[in-house]
Amino acid sequence: MKKCFVISPIGKEGSPEREHADDVYDFIIKPAMEECGINPFRSDHLHEPGKISEQMFRSIVTEDLCIAVLTGHNPNVFYELAVAQCASRPVIILMEKGNLLPFDIRDLRCVYYDLKPRPLAEKQYVNEIIGHVKNLEAANWKTSSPINAFLGSSMRGEQEAKFFPRSMDFGTHDTWLELIHQSREVCELLGITLGVWKRGKGFARDLAKKGQDGTLVRVLIMHEENPALPELINHLIPEENLESIRRKIGEMHQFFSDIAGGDSKIQIRKLLHGCPHFQITRNDDRVVFVQYLYSDKSGYSPLWDCAKSSPLYSSMAAEFESLWEANKPAVSA
Repeated sequence: MKKCFVISPIGKEGSPEREHADDVYDFIIKPAMEECGINPFRSDHLHEPGKISEQMFRSIVTEDLCIAVLTGHNPNVFYELAVAQCASRPVIILMEKGNLLPFDIRDLRCVYYDLKPRPLAEKQYVNEIIGHVKNLEAANWKTSSPINAFLGSSMRGEQEAKFFPRSMDFGTHDTWLELIHQSREVCELLGITLGVWKRGKGFARDLAKKGQDGTLVRVLIMHEENPALPELINHLIPEENLESIRRKIGEMHQFFSDIAGGDSKIQIRKLLHGCPHFQITRNDDRVVFVQYLYSDKSGYSPLWDCAKSSPLYSSMAAEFESLWEANKPAVSA
């Protein structure tokens, strides 16, 4: 499920500022996000240990969408909005009617609201937000920073890579399947077992359809006898077991072979030579890679989601190509 970080004045418990913020959140933002299948939250909803400011910055940079409530012209809100803009995050602005947006942000998506019963009951502002979300979806959630034109290419590249400390926070199976749906000319999967794909509803059908439509699908899965495999497994983790992983590799190789069904556009190789340090999923526009950790399960491993313009995209594409060529089937004499 996608997430929305709500940038909002909060105020002290029981204050008019808190009451207004809660009303806007409960009666406008939350219903709109629920209609869109997005999980919203504010900074006061964060309960992780650590500094609230660090968690706030991470939420702005990593979540799919930000909504900024500018009513009251709170300086903290404007500061956080500037951070979101510089990080090229999609932002929807809310402002109470009777107020004007500052000139510098007048062109941003804005919903002017009030808290009168009738428009709330008729979901007038909820529907306006939903309309903005649909426009963002149509644009593939891409937006540009107003300062991109003045940044060097290396700085822009850094902004085009989203980091998740835990891969489990990247999203649901639908989030991963979207990477398959977005493939046009290329779709590449690399990993030890790639077992996570078997749990994705509709994955087998969608991958087969991609091959039929002409997308080159390449799957590189670990070989059961790769000499590096035993050294990648931490036997102190209960779920990690060499024999069960070898068995799962065999099952997943058969799973992908069944999907291919002889289609030359869907190619599968076992990785006997070389050692995969990442799980890689790449399409024409994005690469998502999970860094394998010896210390914990893959769900707790860090993840990067990189646009094609990021230097990390080309690095992962080259890594896949190198391992793919190293495991080319031997030609019979």
